[in-house]
Amino acid sequence: MASRIQDKLSGLWRLLRKAGPYVVLEVVLPGGTLFAFLLYMHRSGQLHKLRDVGAMARGVLKAAGKSFDQMASVWQPFGTLQPPRSGR
Repeated sequence: MASRIQDKLSGLWRLLRKAGPYVVLEVVLPGGTLFAFLLYMHRSGQLHKLRDVGAMARGVLKAAGKSFDQMASVWQPFGTLQPPRSGR
């Protein structure tokens, strides 16, 4: 019984030691989640996979801009509204 508790406590301690720097970054820095994510990607050796993210983001923003332009042109009124004429 005591060894199971000790195993769980040691597992919790390992988790806290691994997550500690990331939690501190998230709490202390504004935008800390992004910094914590980048630190994790750097430490795990996966940061090089993010170099194509900029190109993907530009493509998505370009497509979204084109869609917005198309929707905005459809929503434009065809003419100006004239007030109704009075019988004077």
